[in-house]
Amino acid sequence: MLSNLNEQQKAAVMATEGPVMVFAGAGTGKTRTLTYRVAYMVDVAGIRPENILAITFTNKATNEMKSRLERLIGMNYFAVTITTFHSFCARILRREIPALGYSRHFSIIDEEEQLKIINALVKEQKLDKSEYPGKKVQKIINYCKCFDQTPDDSVIDKLLESYEEHNRKYNLLDFEDLLLKVDMLFDLHPEVLEKYARIYRYVLVDEFQDTNIVQYRIMKRLTAESRNYFVVGDDDQSIYSFRGANYRNIKIFKQDFPEHRIFYLTQNYRSTQAILDGCNRLIANNKDREKKSLFSEMPGNDDDVVIFPTYSEKMEASYIVDQIFSKRLKGEPYSSFAVLARNSSLLRNIEHHMRHAGIPYRMYGGISYFRRKEIKDIIAYFKFALDYNDVYSFRRVVNTPGRSLGDVTVNKIIAAKEKLNVDLLAAIDRCADIIPMSRYRRLLEFKSIITELSEMIETVNLVELFETLLEKTGYRRYLEEEVGEEERVENVEEFKSVLYQFEEDYPHLTQREKLELAFDEAFLSEDNSFKASEGDYAVLSTIHSAKGLEFKYVFVIGLEENVFPLTYRLLDDEEMEEERRAAYVAFTRAKRGLYLINAQNRLLYGQRYTNKPSRFMLEFQGIDYEEYQNNNLNMFAFNGEDKDDIPKKATPDYRVGDKVFHKVFGPGIIIALQEDAAQIFFDNSKSLTKILIDHPALSKTTK
Repeated sequence: MLSNLNEQQKAAVMATEGPVMVFAGAGTGKTRTLTYRVAYMVDVAGIRPENILAITFTNKATNEMKSRLERLIGMNYFAVTITTFHSFCARILRREIPALGYSRHFSIIDEEEQLKIINALVKEQKLDKSEYPGKKVQKIINYCKCFDQTPDDSVIDKLLESYEEHNRKYNLLDFEDLLLKVDMLFDLHPEVLEKYARIYRYVLVDEFQDTNIVQYRIMKRLTAESRNYFVVGDDDQSIYSFRGANYRNIKIFKQDFPEHRIFYLTQNYRSTQAILDGCNRLIANNKDREKKSLFSEMPGNDDDVVIFPTYSEKMEASYIVDQIFSKRLKGEPYSSFAVLARNSSLLRNIEHHMRHAGIPYRMYGGISYFRRKEIKDIIAYFKFALDYNDVYSFRRVVNTPGRSLGDVTVNKIIAAKEKLNVDLLAAIDRCADIIPMSRYRRLLEFKSIITELSEMIETVNLVELFETLLEKTGYRRYLEEEVGEEERVENVEEFKSVLYQFEEDYPHLTQREKLELAFDEAFLSEDNSFKASEGDYAVLSTIHSAKGLEFKYVFVIGLEENVFPLTYRLLDDEEMEEERRAAYVAFTRAKRGLYLINAQNRLLYGQRYTNKPSRFMLEFQGIDYEEYQNNNLNMFAFNGEDKDDIPKKATPDYRVGDKVFHKVFGPGIIIALQEDAAQIFFDNSKSLTKILIDHPALSKTTK
């Protein structure tokens, strides 16, 4: 079984007992090692598959692991629990959440729905929307929940309390709740923890560097007795701190499990050594990391890496287009190429040039299938048919398609439900005298549809139930009558595939359980409209969206100080190290060709600015950035294009007391000057921030 693994991978696979940490560098066969380890545990070590829990971070990784495992151990793979953190927690809560005072039939809300609730609470509490905009409040609430903290702002703290009360009242959970409620369950109900710790004697966690505090705590509780905790990750690829990822969990793991063993996967199967040499030099500049270097048996050559300084973003884009066409003439498909940037705004110019040149491309990302309005409508219909107390789903579908039932009518029904302590269908019956007859008839028609669907749930298969829903509600006709909505109709029809798959995969579950599981998977899916395997397209992507992908040729653009790294935003060395890790992730996506491109003069925020070469471009080549700064080395002459065609932006002569404006932070006043930086007190945030005085987003104002 292990003949296809290298010695590093074999050692990690065979260490089945006790706490194990594996540092798996980019392209070193991490998923392969994880999959073979599970197969080895089942087929060789004799561990029961139902006692194994493997946690991944994406549904894509989950499906890939299941597929590989099936090829290795056959149908035994089905008994292994392979899932994401949020899906695992949702499964537990479906069974155990009544212990916390919730119904098992809770609804999971996404960020769009969460924002609507927060905006309603801001309005209800008569807060100033300019001071407490919904998105700002949402961001703070999610940050605090992710880090299990209390907001510093007393107003937002009160909003958070109201938000939690609202969600409990209407049986709603957001994404962070799925983790927090399981952590709470395990803490307050040791018998629940013991139940799952007995089942899952062996726990494996992928992408460990991306776990947050609560995720780590859940798995620590689960493995406290068995000590069979296997984690695999790479601290050099931890780039999601803004989502709550805490790479320090690596250090915490070592402290909490002092008997741990460590293994290193450093043989890279993706890139040539010529590319890896530069990547190793770059990441070695980070101090807070586990020291390791990647190597490859593919030596490559000097042409694998191209450092290309240009004068402007126009030449940057033209160069990329020329390189793609040149390689196309040699038979390379468009799908061999990716353009990566620190910020999506930098890709606008590349898009323009690719469109003009006729190069097919896809932006990585897009709206998730399960986040589309039509799919959320269908799910809400099903959920309300399952639970007549689901106020949230009732609000969504009672007037979709339009039945002339406005907020006034809907609120009367909800008020009757709460006053009389009955479900929503019973509340409709009680409202005959307070709702105009024409609207009441439409309510009775709606009630009849829901009742019929409810009665059919356990008597027909899910696809047949779905067809009945579309016919009785008129939802398919509603979409077909809308001009230009063909894609939405196709999306709705594709939902049959989702239901058919659940019928096929879970024959032992009741129809209600299948639907609830399907909806949980839907809301927790990170799937998006782009698939790397679909068609022949070049890919444009931010670095954070491209993690986990690989391409034959990668162009990394915007390698300039103040652009990448985003120097003006970085508060300390720790944040600079995360920026460097982002560069490392970008560079290690390349298999055979890596192009590092900077523009001496870039159109940014509607103006032209001059930026120095990025320290990451220098460090990749082994050049010390501080030495470069001190010696003012002019080693990056631009290629082509007449620099006199583009005016330079002069840095204003700033003084203490000057009023300034920043495109992100708004108006402010300079409190102190320190060489090339200014301490600025910004009016909006009421705080001091250090900003580089030559940063393109900063300008002097007389107002």
